[in-house]
Amino acid sequence: MNPKEIIEKLKQTFAELTTSAPAPVALMTATLKDGTQIEVTEMAVGGIVTINGQPAPMGEHELSDGTYIVVGDNGVITEIKPAMATEEPTAQEDMSQKFSEFMSSSSEKFSSYEQKFMEYETKFSEYENKLAKATQVIEGLISLTQSLAETPTGKADEVVVKENQFAEQKKKKNYDILFNK
Repeated sequence: MNPKEIIEKLKQTFAELTTSAPAPVALMTATLKDGTQIEVTEMAVGGIVTINGQPAPMGEHELSDGTYIVVGDNGVITEIKPAMATEEPTAQEDMSQKFSEFMSSSSEKFSSYEQKFMEYETKFSEYENKLAKATQVIEGLISLTQSLAETPTGKADEVVVKENQFAEQKKKKNYDILFNK
């Protein structure tokens, strides 16, 4: 290709770019709560809202399904708030039957607890009696041991009192000379 052909090719491509019509945007239609029909390019932040071909005014607009769209300058969507879920009132239950069942089961439990408590009190009093008897026995044994330790039972053997006869008794050496005493 020579330079003239290249320039012609560029001109032709540029002409195609400038003369081509923009791709049509598919508009979706929605209805406001008051019944007004609106057109939206995209139901997302950044989409454009128009009413009768004109950009929608700034502010919050509520759709018929309860969704709020917040529109900024030139009809651009800046925020979408989903519809609030409406709670259906729950049916009132007859609580008298449940309450009577609860009361009967509670009274049964309390009576079984009272029975167990009485059994434990009986066992506790038995253990207190046994402990009192054991304490008396221990005190008696202690006093007997003290009396045996304090009173001698007889005269000591003479063999025990005498000096050791099985080994030679070494005389203690006197080291007082070394220390000048």
